[in-house]
Amino acid sequence: MRCVHWLTGLLRPHGRSLRAMVAVALTAAALAPSAWAHKASDAYLRVADAPASLGTAGAGASIGLVLSVALKDVDAALEQLDADGDRQLTWGEVRQSMPAIVQWVGQGMLWQCDGTATVPAWRFEALEQRTDGRYARLAATLPCAPAQAVTLRYGLMQGIDPTHRLLVGGALSGQTLAAVLAPDGRSGTDLRSAGSRAGQAGADGAEGAQGADATEPGAPRGGLATLLHFVTEGVHHILSGYDHLAFLLALLLPISLARPQPRHRDLPLHTESGTTPIAETPASGARDRFAGIKALLLTVTCFTVGHSITLALAGLGWVTVSGNWVEPAIAISIGISALLNLFPVQGLRSSWLALGFGLVHGLGFSGVLVEAGVAGASLLWALAGFNLGVEVGQLMVVALWCAVSVALARRAWYRSVVVRGGSVALLVLSLYWTVQRLAFAG
Repeated sequence: MRCVHWLTGLLRPHGRSLRAMVAVALTAAALAPSAWAHKASDAYLRVADAPASLGTAGAGASIGLVLSVALKDVDAALEQLDADGDRQLTWGEVRQSMPAIVQWVGQGMLWQCDGTATVPAWRFEALEQRTDGRYARLAATLPCAPAQAVTLRYGLMQGIDPTHRLLVGGALSGQTLAAVLAPDGRSGTDLRSAGSRAGQAGADGAEGAQGADATEPGAPRGGLATLLHFVTEGVHHILSGYDHLAFLLALLLPISLARPQPRHRDLPLHTESGTTPIAETPASGARDRFAGIKALLLTVTCFTVGHSITLALAGLGWVTVSGNWVEPAIAISIGISALLNLFPVQGLRSSWLALGFGLVHGLGFSGVLVEAGVAGASLLWALAGFNLGVEVGQLMVVALWCAVSVALARRAWYRSVVVRGGSVALLVLSLYWTVQRLAFAG
C-alpha cells in the first residue's frame, strides 16, 4: 500500500498525461516476453576436428558439431511440444518430442562438403542451463576432409524470430572460428574461412586455398571477417537490448538540449510585487545548450568506458560473474537512475552513475562472447568488433534522443510528461524486471 500511495503522490501534480505514461509502462511490463530483456534469441554451434574414432578416415576426416538451442525457441517453432499448455517445457515433454526436435534441426541446418550436400545425424546429448534459460544440446559428426570447404546454410527460426542469431565458435585445422549467422536460409557460409589462423602461417596452404575459393571474390576473410561479423552482432545486441536502452534513456532524460532563442524575448518574471518583464538573451540560451551538450558527451563517454572495461575483462576470461546477479543488477540500475531523476541528490553526477553502472552492463554485454565460446586469435577480433558494434548502436540511440530532445525541450509539458513521466515508467519497468530476474535466479 505504501508503494501505491507513493506513486499516487508522484502522479497527482501532473495530471492524466503522467498517469497515462505509467499505464503504458505497466502494459509493457505485462507484455514483456522474458525476464532477460536484453538477451536476444541466440543458438550456439561449436565445431572441431573429430578424433579418429569418430571419423571414417582418421583424425580430421570428419568434423564434430555441438549445437545448443534454447528450449523457448524450440517451443516457438514446434508448438506441439508444450503438451499441457503451461508455456514451460518439462524434461518429459522434451524427451517425448526429441525426434521432432532432431528433424527440425536437420531441416534448418543445411550442410555442404566441397559443394556436395551432406546430412549429419544429430543426436540429443543433454539439457544445459545458460544465463537466459535451458537449452537442448545436440551433437553430430560431419564427414569432411581438411582440404574440403564446409558450407552451412542456416535457417532455424526463419520467419519466426528475426532477431535470432547463430554464434559459431571452435577450431578447424588449426584455425579458430568465430562467426554470427542470421537465419536467412539462402546464402551459405564457408566455416573454414570464417576465422583467423591460430597456428603456422601457410603450413596448410592447400586447404586454405580451397577455403578461399569457396567464398565470394573480394569477401573479407580471417580476422577481418570475424570483426565485421561481430560489429553487426554488437549493433543487433544493443538495439534489441531493451534494458540497456532503458538505462541509457534514464541517464539522458534530465539532460536538456533546447535550442537557444534566435532573438531577445520578453518573459514575465513573477515576484511578490507583481509581474515584471525581463529579457532572455541568445547568449544565455546558448550557454545552457552548451552545458547540456557537455553533460551528454560526458555521460555517454563514461558509460562507454565502464562497459568497455568489463566487456574486455569478461570476454578474455579474466573476470567470471554469474548472470544470476548481473541481470538483476542491470534492472536495478535502471530503477536507481530513474529514481534519481525524480529525487535528485546534491553532488551526485549522472556521469558517475554512468561509469559505475556501465561496469555492470559490460558484464551483461559479455554474455554473448562468453556463451559463444569464442577463443584464440578470433576472440580479440570478436571482442573489438562487438564493442565497436555496441558503440555504433549506442550512438544511433543517442542521436535519436537528441533529435527528440531538441524538438520538444521547450514545450511546457516536457519536464512533467517526458522527464518525470518517462522516469516513472522506467522505474515501473525496472521493478518488474528485477522481480522476474530474482525469481529466476532463486
